[in-house]
Amino acid sequence: MPNRVLVCSNYYPPTFIGGAELIAHQQALTLRELGWEVVVFAGDPPGKAARYTRRRETFEGLRVHRVGLAQADFDPEFANFSQPAVEREFEAVLDAERPDVVHFHNLIGLSIGLIRVARRRGLKTALTVHDHWGICHNNTLMKRDMEICTDHTRCAECLPLIEDGAERHLPIRLRRDFLRLQLEQADTIIAPSQYLADFYVRAGFARERVEVIWYGIDVARFAKVRKTPGPILRFSFIGHLGAHKGVRTLVDALALLPDVPGARVNLVGDGVERGWCERRVRELGLEHSVRFWGQIDNARIEEVYGETDVLVLPSVWPENQPVCLTEAMASRTAVIASRIGGIPELIEDGRNGYLFEPGDAHALARCMSELMRNPPRVIEFGEEGFRRIADQTLSRQVAKIVRAYGRPSRPAGDTQWVGERLFVCAGEHVDLECALAMNALSRQGDRSWRFVVADWLDDEQIAEAKALWVVDRKAGVESVLSGLRNGVPLLVPEDNAELRELCVYGRCGLYYRDAPEAIRCLAYLAEHEQERGAMARHGREVLLRPWRLRGPAAGAVS
Repeated sequence: MPNRVLVCSNYYPPTFIGGAELIAHQQALTLRELGWEVVVFAGDPPGKAARYTRRRETFEGLRVHRVGLAQADFDPEFANFSQPAVEREFEAVLDAERPDVVHFHNLIGLSIGLIRVARRRGLKTALTVHDHWGICHNNTLMKRDMEICTDHTRCAECLPLIEDGAERHLPIRLRRDFLRLQLEQADTIIAPSQYLADFYVRAGFARERVEVIWYGIDVARFAKVRKTPGPILRFSFIGHLGAHKGVRTLVDALALLPDVPGARVNLVGDGVERGWCERRVRELGLEHSVRFWGQIDNARIEEVYGETDVLVLPSVWPENQPVCLTEAMASRTAVIASRIGGIPELIEDGRNGYLFEPGDAHALARCMSELMRNPPRVIEFGEEGFRRIADQTLSRQVAKIVRAYGRPSRPAGDTQWVGERLFVCAGEHVDLECALAMNALSRQGDRSWRFVVADWLDDEQIAEAKALWVVDRKAGVESVLSGLRNGVPLLVPEDNAELRELCVYGRCGLYYRDAPEAIRCLAYLAEHEQERGAMARHGREVLLRPWRLRGPAAGAVS
């Protein structure tokens, strides 16, 4: 049985404490209690250390390797998923620690390629997905108009291009295809809610590789919370004060209560919406009914629940399994929450809390008013919530994770990409005609078309491609060397004379004039395995002889 696990998380306590980071740490401590030796690889927040420098420390008895990150590493408009410098530091940690299993959590800001690095070494790999980042560049599925995206193939409507740090502006679909390729390297994907598991399966991930395992909660810790009931019912929001969390809905609902003095709202956390909330509270004359706690350390969270009768989670984005909900249930705190995402898996309307439609301040006010008129129901909801969560202890859930570690590792060649239409793209930028071709294929609804930047891949992954597609009309011969070396045919622009001549006289690829012709060439290369193999063989020969020797020509597909 393996006995050493490396836990990877972009942030890690105590430098940053959010729900996912707390879960990563709590599960790490529980793994240690179960007899595992645990080591951590995490990011240092911007400004904490020089970018990509690594330091080692001990936190609560665990060795933690931290690598310095910059703000750009987290910016969704940049390629915040591929950081070769971080991967090199990760390699060094693997050399030093020699784990049997690597368990990944949030990797935004680090590098999604860490999964591939671990797999190349034959290590068991597990990935806990905490949100939608593997599909959505901003994690939340929220569009600019605050509507929820229901079609993950239309990312360009929110963000057409991303910057990769090398002054290249690349179509957003290249991000989507690359992340899927890398995420599929994991032996097991752990989803803490059925909602999130179904989301990734609908996006094309193999259902047999996705396992639902609830986070788990330190039930004993929160069961000790003691409340002092009073004449005023205390409602609390705990979390990031962001628009997607629906805090405006809560403030507006408070103003709609028929008995506002009979309620108090604790806003615990910080974020961009705090200024709006403070102004709105003043406008409504609710200063005596709202208390702003600011961000607090998790060590004080029992203090918050001690002053909370009802937790309110008014999210307008599809949450996964909010940690504040499981904490509230374990502390016998009643809940009012949005009917969205994985929340209904925890809260049964009318049994251990109330659910309301996201963004509906009037519905939320009705739920709050109902509990204010019926205090015994607050106690009933809290007790029922505790019964529902009491068995979901950290040790029990982490034991399920350990069993997931024991699943057979995937052979190196076992990927869903086998049989799919993977093309690697080369060049300093993507020409308009190539972007049009990618978009046209995406609109067809065929998810087997995949396009990934060659620079983001290793040789083994490039060798799995149908072809190397030069998407930059000004690219030189150096752009195709990785394709020739790894035995894949080429697809090059017709008006790039040097590359066209290479394909024609080297018999190693095709050339295209415009978007429609590029689509025909891509289809031909995807469907004709024998011809593709012949071009690949000729491409290898090109590296061994002068390529300007004449021979039977290959050209555009009509």
